[in-house]
Amino acid sequence: MSKSVSDIYNDAVKQADADQFEEAIETLKPITELTPLLRAAYTQRGRCHWEMHRWREARESFETAVRIEPDNADAWWSLGLIALQEGDFETGWKGYERRWDSQAFKSPKLVTKLPRWEADKNYKSVLVWPEQGIGDQIIYSSLLQELRHHCEKVTVMIDIRLVELLKRATPWINFVRHDAKLRNSDFDSQIPIASIGSHFIKSSKDISELVATGYIKSDLARVDQIKNELDIKPDDFVIGVSWASTAEKIGPHKSVKLEELVGLWDIPNAKIVSLQYGKPDYDIEPFEAKTGKKIYQCMVNNFFDLEGVAATISNCNAVVSVSNANVHIAGAMGKPVYVLDANKLWYWNHKDSNRSLFYPSVKLFPREHMLAPWTDQIEAVIKELRRS
Repeated sequence: MSKSVSDIYNDAVKQADADQFEEAIETLKPITELTPLLRAAYTQRGRCHWEMHRWREARESFETAVRIEPDNADAWWSLGLIALQEGDFETGWKGYERRWDSQAFKSPKLVTKLPRWEADKNYKSVLVWPEQGIGDQIIYSSLLQELRHHCEKVTVMIDIRLVELLKRATPWINFVRHDAKLRNSDFDSQIPIASIGSHFIKSSKDISELVATGYIKSDLARVDQIKNELDIKPDDFVIGVSWASTAEKIGPHKSVKLEELVGLWDIPNAKIVSLQYGKPDYDIEPFEAKTGKKIYQCMVNNFFDLEGVAATISNCNAVVSVSNANVHIAGAMGKPVYVLDANKLWYWNHKDSNRSLFYPSVKLFPREHMLAPWTDQIEAVIKELRRS
């Protein structure tokens, strides 16, 4: 029978007490080689607690993982995310900035020799570059106007689908497509877009005070076009819906079944319009056949044509959605949004309120944990919409 870890340790202690130091080092080798696995185990345990909304236990696990391997970026990134969610921004940003060294973080980093922008360095021209997904780029764009107060010229590389939407609302910031070829000589500093928050957000209060609102604006001609296409009448109460996230790993946990939203059709004068993108939009035809309910669709590709999505949202009285890009677009436009929230993303920040601090028009309906049913939250959304 092989020895237990404690037996191996005790053997090494006896060797060290007998001045057999080299032998003790060799005896301890199997235990020290367990360090990365032990750190990974605590990180994984923390993530499981996190999914079940046991915040304190999750943080304790992540903190233990960091103590075991203080230089491990995966452990620090996880700790940073839970700390941000708890409103501990000092620890949160410290961990969040380690994302670039984490094996779990897949967003590419801009290759550049430009120095990182710092608020106290009197840089005059900053290049902001994109990272992560559409939603992350939109939410951190809310801080660009604050950045502009600290720098004479702000140029933002952003997903090509967002350029005109952002430029239309904030013409004093230079938005360019994410694959634009730019010269380093035109800038004296650079910063990834999500890192802007680390300079300005030191407390939850800073979010509500500093973020911009209404910083995405749709094309009015496109709005009229879609209004005519949907044949919207003055008495229609138009509700834009999306029921699924297409994120590869966490998407299923964030999604609802379209059939679960069937109560929306009972709201007086409701006209339900699809904002769904990706493969889940295949759910529409079988849903209509099964329920006899009509989902209106525009001639808009809801994944590629975000101008069309924004114009559709402009025609909505409200948006009901799981946590996906549509919430960010509607929230940045200032539209009333009711989010069926799986409560995993720190920036919804509804610890003390059911309103998003980043998007004041977004109301959150979090479920108890990642495996809980959505029944209560959907009923609450419908009740709210009936009162609106």
